[in-house]
Amino acid sequence: MKITRNWWLVLVCGLVVVAPVWAGFDNRIEVSTWLAENSDLGYEKSEVAAFLAQTKAKPSIIPIIRNAPEKKWVWSQYGKRMVSDSRIKRGKQFVVENSAQLDRVTQTTGVDGAIIAAIAGIESNYGANMGQHLTLRVLATLAFDYQRRSAFFQRQLAEFFRLCYSQGLDPIKVKGSSAGAVGMGQFIPTSYRDFAVDGDGDQRIDLFHSKADNIASIANYLSRHRWQAGAPWLLTVNTDAVKTHWVSAKANNKGLALEEWQRRGLSLSNAAMQWPQQRFNLYAFSTAGEDEYLLGGANFYAITRYNHSLWYSRAVMDIAQAIVAP
Repeated sequence: MKITRNWWLVLVCGLVVVAPVWAGFDNRIEVSTWLAENSDLGYEKSEVAAFLAQTKAKPSIIPIIRNAPEKKWVWSQYGKRMVSDSRIKRGKQFVVENSAQLDRVTQTTGVDGAIIAAIAGIESNYGANMGQHLTLRVLATLAFDYQRRSAFFQRQLAEFFRLCYSQGLDPIKVKGSSAGAVGMGQFIPTSYRDFAVDGDGDQRIDLFHSKADNIASIANYLSRHRWQAGAPWLLTVNTDAVKTHWVSAKANNKGLALEEWQRRGLSLSNAAMQWPQQRFNLYAFSTAGEDEYLLGGANFYAITRYNHSLWYSRAVMDIAQAIVAP
């Protein structure tokens, strides 16, 4: 079949219409608007535009962000994957190897060393895997091609440039997670700005290379979200007394005092009742059989500020409990 010149024009025009969605970030109106709205990015705006012009979109990132495990699994599947024997074993080793630093931050923040270890384990396998995605490529894709959360990721992108500028990092080379988080604790750029601290005393905050800074920063994050030293993590209850309308579907920092839960018929250990006035919420964790019900208080809620998933918070606490077990 002979293809005329007009057919070639139709084909080329069709490609031009489709390609820019994933092509890059130069000469795009939304990028120009974002640049105009952000006056302080560290770099000159022309430099930022040049960095973005070198960056191609990564559409495979968006399904990863959209497809949370809670949409496809039950808790027991997620828990089996996250609370693994290998992660617990490495967590015990991490606590031993970093005992001095963990003890210091526990004394200053009240956050348990095992909790810090569990978060480091889930987020980056204790620093062994801090992400292989180019952070600028991820954040630009999510900022300009993921409309549902574009405002959030545009803030992260702006802060990423400020971070790179202040730390002398090459924005093109920085690597992290599929959500644009970096370091052992996987901090997104605004969390890096707001919660990262100097843990090794070198007068510099470096979550890319300093284990001490990562440990101190994880602890500081939880402390700033009102972690309560010595308070219970999760409390088991007798499921026969549970009424489903008591269950909180999302993390909540209000709840009821333990005395009230007792009056409702939930049995609690004597150790738990050392905190009779502390407020707890009832959460359900789905399984292949009957759901599990647990009471989570201020510390459970603090971890959900790190990651809003109830499953994540429980996995952290289950790993931490196994780490401290004999």
